[in-house]
Amino acid sequence: MKDDIDSLPPESDACEIKTPKDHRTMFKALENPLRRKIVKSIGAFGKTKKEILNELGITESQLNFQLDFLVKECYAEIEGENCKLNAKGVQELLANIK
Repeated sequence: MKDDIDSLPPESDACEIKTPKDHRTMFKALENPLRRKIVKSIGAFGKTKKEILNELGITESQLNFQLDFLVKECYAEIEGENCKLNAKGVQELLANIK
């Protein structure tokens, strides 16, 4: 007999649930011009913080503030100096920036 626990559906990842709050957060992320530039700069393949700073001509504190928002809202990941958008960031943000 198969164990009942094996038949339960897997729990959703917290970053994949779509609620009205998620949509407001996405629009909040996209309405900020500097954040849009950062998302576009990172692109689908990622960049280092130094590359983003040089490309956009912004301060490190401006970059860190915007990256903190993107990480907190599950759009990006930072590993050391490397910044990359996760699947949610690519699909919901990068795909909507022209």
